[in-house]
Amino acid sequence: MSSARCGILVGVLVVLAACGDDGPGGSGDSTDTSADGANLDCGAATLPTYLIIEGEDDLGELDGVRVIDGELQINRTSFTNLDFLGCIEEVQGEFTIFGNAELTDLSGLDHLERLGAGFIFSENAVATELDGLPALTEVGGSVVIQGNPSLAGISGMTSLATIGGALNIRDNDALEHIDGLRGLRTLGTQFAVTHNPSLCVSSVNQVGAGITDPAQPRDDWSTRANDDGC
Repeated sequence: MSSARCGILVGVLVVLAACGDDGPGGSGDSTDTSADGANLDCGAATLPTYLIIEGEDDLGELDGVRVIDGELQINRTSFTNLDFLGCIEEVQGEFTIFGNAELTDLSGLDHLERLGAGFIFSENAVATELDGLPALTEVGGSVVIQGNPSLAGISGMTSLATIGGALNIRDNDALEHIDGLRGLRTLGTQFAVTHNPSLCVSSVNQVGAGITDPAQPRDDWSTRANDDGC
C-alpha cells in the first residue's frame, strides 16, 4: 500500500509531507470503505491544527487523517456530500458546516465519533435532511442548527447521548421533525428549539423528555414559535 500523506496547515500555507510506516501515520494504515463504496486509505495520523476547507484544493490535507487536533470548517463550497471525510473519527475543536450552496447530505461522516467542542450546521441552502453521523456519541460544546431553509428533518445523530453545551435549533423554515435526537440524555446548558414554524412540537417534546441530566428542565429552556398543532 502506498504511504499516506499527512497534512499540516501552518497559517494559510498548506504543507504536505510523506508519511512512511514509521512516520506520523505509524503502521496503522488501513483501507476503509465509505458509504458510497469508495476505498479510503485511512492511517492513524493526527492533523495538529485547524483546517478550513473552501474547495477541492484543500482536500489533500485529509489524506490518512483520523483526528483533527483543532477546528474543522467547511465553508461556502460547492460540495454535494462530505465523502472525503470518511476517515475522520474525532475533531477536537469546533466543527462548522456553513453556507454550502450545493450540499445535500452529510454522507461521508459515518466514522465521526466525538467532537471536542461544538457542531454548527448553518445556512446550507439545499440540504433537505440532516442524516448520517451514526457513530457520533458526544459533542463537547453546543449543537447549533440554524437558518437552513430547505431542511425538513433531523434523522441523523441517532447515537448522540451527550451535548456538553446547548442545543440550539432555530429559524429552519421547513423543518418538521428532529426525531434523530431522541437518544440525547445529557445536556450541559440550554435547550432552545425555537422559531421553526413547521416543526411539530410533539417531536421537540419527545427529545426533551429523553434528557435525564439535568433531571428537570432549566428555567431558560424554550420551545416557542414552533408548530403547536401537531
